[in-house]
Amino acid sequence: MKSNYKVTSIIKDFNDGKAANAFFQIADLIKKNPENLDYLFLYAKMCNQVNKLNEAEKALLYLISKNKTSTEYLHNLYSVYLKNNNITKSEIFIKKLLEINKNHYEAQRDLGYIEYKKNNINVAQTILEKVVNGKNNDPFALNVLGLVFLKNKLIDKAKKLFDRGINADPKYIDSYNNLGNVYFNLEDLDKAFIFFKKAYKINKKYSKTLINIGNCLSLKDKNLFAIKAYEKALINEPKNNEIFSNISIAYARNRDFYNAKKYYDKVINKAINPSLNLSLSYLYLYKNQFDKGWNLFESRKETSKFLKSKDKLIIDQTSIAKEEAILNKKILVLREQGIGEEILFSSMYKELINLNNNISIETDKRLMNIFERSFKCNLFVPDGYYSKNKEMLKKFDSIIFAGSLCSYFRKNKSNFLNKPYLIDDLKKTAEIKKDPIFNKNDLKIGLSWKSVVSIYGKLKSLNLSDFKSLIKKNRQFINLQYGDVDEELKQKVNQDFDIYSFKKIDLFNDLEYLMSILKNLDVFVTVSNSTAHLASAMGVKTFLICPKKSSTYFYWSNENNQTPWYQNVEIFNIDNSIEELFKKINESLNNL
Repeated sequence: MKSNYKVTSIIKDFNDGKAANAFFQIADLIKKNPENLDYLFLYAKMCNQVNKLNEAEKALLYLISKNKTSTEYLHNLYSVYLKNNNITKSEIFIKKLLEINKNHYEAQRDLGYIEYKKNNINVAQTILEKVVNGKNNDPFALNVLGLVFLKNKLIDKAKKLFDRGINADPKYIDSYNNLGNVYFNLEDLDKAFIFFKKAYKINKKYSKTLINIGNCLSLKDKNLFAIKAYEKALINEPKNNEIFSNISIAYARNRDFYNAKKYYDKVINKAINPSLNLSLSYLYLYKNQFDKGWNLFESRKETSKFLKSKDKLIIDQTSIAKEEAILNKKILVLREQGIGEEILFSSMYKELINLNNNISIETDKRLMNIFERSFKCNLFVPDGYYSKNKEMLKKFDSIIFAGSLCSYFRKNKSNFLNKPYLIDDLKKTAEIKKDPIFNKNDLKIGLSWKSVVSIYGKLKSLNLSDFKSLIKKNRQFINLQYGDVDEELKQKVNQDFDIYSFKKIDLFNDLEYLMSILKNLDVFVTVSNSTAHLASAMGVKTFLICPKKSSTYFYWSNENNQTPWYQNVEIFNIDNSIEELFKKINESLNNL
């Protein structure tokens, strides 16, 4: 009875947060009663709970040597290995336990988890579906099965399981985190943030939640708030490379070179996070430090965004544009990223063709005629013509992504052409000029206010109503916004905004006619999107509204409101209020 009283007292102290005292007492009991396995087992469980995993392992291995069929010993040992991320050893002891008791619930569940960790997704799904059907209120099982469904891209099923996990245990933090991650990956940042905040309320020191909150805030362009979240996570995990990476990226997006580089240098293995290197490359390029920027720019090919859009085998075959790769070689140039970037990088095609015309260039079909006319060649083929045929790829000595040409042709600022390079169709331009809208003496101002490319597009976009202060006598506005903006145009900003639209022209697909409209403008006022690049490459006078603080759009590098990429672009940064921004644009319009 005396011993039982002592055990009860130890457990109470441990549960009351007096762990040091509890460990002292249990150690004393074990010393006095070395043959009592119950005392040693209590010690092992306590060690497991406070993450003294090496001590727990030693004690449990000894206990199992004394009793090989104890399901309790086996259960606790595999959980130690699971906690320590030793999947191999954990699996060994789970299976030993299941040999003794095939109906052991936790072992069945955790075996499903292990199969998930081993990326045996279908096996994991089979195991976990049986488990969940047998015991619906286990948030861990529901959570892991939800992760399995995510792997199989069964988004709705995953969401339902995370919701069930929350209902089963409203304080189970991983269910909130994972539901937040679902919405984060769906690019619904507002909903994602709601669930991350709920997870934060449960445990304000949980690093995973703080990182998720930081990631969400950073993509909402609230980088300084993101940094605060990351710094809180860093208190709990002061050696976490992911956190250092994220802080560096957030500072880079905020154009804070000093702090971006400071945290960049703290990351031990920078190759693990290609987004980190890419972020710093953007900052170097934004600052026109091209020698450093282009080298790091190659890390883009390892980012998830790039890998989603390109075959990994093709990526592995690509070269950097060095002299030995582009001279006297049969070359394939691959388009990359969006159509805006394709236009940007095409500024180097003429130089490449002058060095070597034994090349083929894959391009978006919308740009083929434009490129052939502008560069006076027929070297262009539709996107995927070669890159989707591995046999045809063997014809080439070198395969180069268009962006990788920069490291050869844009080594420093003096290498930039600084002159228009895309030519409009003269017949189409003359046809458009006959439209009555161009017979007026008013200043012809093209407007584009959105980028519709994923989550980053929202950061670059404005509302049509933001442009209302530009309304003045003798100004005619022409809609050049692609995508579905009918509702905005119908409203016409409380009917005060007279905006003319070419209703029969598809501004997204018919780039030839889009160029012809642009060519007839006096000025084009736009956010950063593909039309901005098209106008700039043609030499159209362009007022470019640059995203707030972001260095991600490195091509709008801002030296005296100019960029080396395009000569006729005047840059307006959203660093202050919208009102202040459009005041400056109005001043520039008045000077035209």
